[in-house]
Amino acid sequence: MKLDHNKIADREIYLTRMQRSILDKMFFIDKVFEPFSCILDFGCANGGLIKALRGMCPEYRYAGYDIDRDMIAAAKENVPGVDFWSDWNDISLPFEDTLINISSTVHEVYSYGTDADVKEFWDRVFGSGFRYITIRDMMNSDAQDGPADSGMLARVRAGEFTSQLADFEQEWGTITTQKQLVHFLLKYRYTQNWEREVRENYFPLSAEKLLALVPDSYAVTFCERFTLPYTAWQLRKDFGIELRDHTHIKLILERK
Repeated sequence: MKLDHNKIADREIYLTRMQRSILDKMFFIDKVFEPFSCILDFGCANGGLIKALRGMCPEYRYAGYDIDRDMIAAAKENVPGVDFWSDWNDISLPFEDTLINISSTVHEVYSYGTDADVKEFWDRVFGSGFRYITIRDMMNSDAQDGPADSGMLARVRAGEFTSQLADFEQEWGTITTQKQLVHFLLKYRYTQNWEREVRENYFPLSAEKLLALVPDSYAVTFCERFTLPYTAWQLRKDFGIELRDHTHIKLILERK
């Protein structure tokens, strides 16, 4: 997958946003019980999650992978003594004894990769023999393909974020479905990197479609579909609406 370094206009803001969700991204650490020795953070950025996890659970060997070489350089500086790679084929870990963590990365693979890149991604995730696969990302429900909640949509259209709404609808079409509406509500405040964010596909596949991809060689040991609390709070503040749609998923897969 080719990386356009101009996609993230302000890296500091991007990394700050990621840092705020660090605790939630650790959701798996008290929910995996079969022995394993390594944790590989896929899409590790500057290594912030690894740094936090290593402080709590130093017994594991930690490693990170990211196709952005600048991020890898920052990660090496941020977390000395950890292996970081930007080339998948260079990774030297016993995958059968490794937990691969994929946080806020699935939607980026779909947004910026080709169909071949997406296939390669899932082949690597499901075909490498990892002991555990953990996923946390934005993910809609198939039920959101229905009509948009008219009351919510009216409040959004009457709100103060009309410029972002116009940009969104130019990119994604006039909002008619709940999926489109929730998609907008997840991104309208990310104005610092707006040119990138408005084009990024937050919902490339639903939770149902993700679960359908899981091969028989893995068992689903944990699955939580939820609304991000911060998002729900922000929407009450900005529009006076209550978002009851699931916006995210946390998933743990264990090799059988």
